[in-house]
Amino acid sequence: MKNYFLKSSRWAKRNGDSHERIQRLQQLSDRKTWDVKDLNQFGQLLPLKAFRAEYDLAIYTLHEDTIDIMLYPQMYYIQLLKEEGRWYYKSLSSGEEFAHPDIEYVEQFVFNEIKDSEKNST
Repeated sequence: MKNYFLKSSRWAKRNGDSHERIQRLQQLSDRKTWDVKDLNQFGQLLPLKAFRAEYDLAIYTLHEDTIDIMLYPQMYYIQLLKEEGRWYYKSLSSGEEFAHPDIEYVEQFVFNEIKDSEKNST
C-alpha cells in the first residue's frame, strides 16, 4: 500500500489536486499499516454522464447497466448498476468480476487487490 499511496500522491500533484488531498496521500505512504478506510476516503462518486465527459473511456471497461462510478486513485473504480442497486467490480489483475449490494464489501476486495499486487511486485 505504501507504493500505491506514494504513486497516488505524485499523480495528484501532477493533476492539480488540492494540497490537503496530496498531503493526506503522502502521509499514508509514510505509514506501516493500512486498512480499507484509508482507500475509501478517496472515493469520488460520479454520475455516468459526468464520468464519460471527464475520463478517457478507452481505458475503462463499463458495464452496460452502470449509472454511477465510484472512482479511486490510480484508475480503480466500482460501478453502481441500475435496477439491481448493486456495486460491480471487475478486477484489474485477474479479470474476476462480481456485484454486491454493500459498497464496503466491494471496497474491501479492491483494497485487498491493491495490497496483494504490491506484495507480488516486490
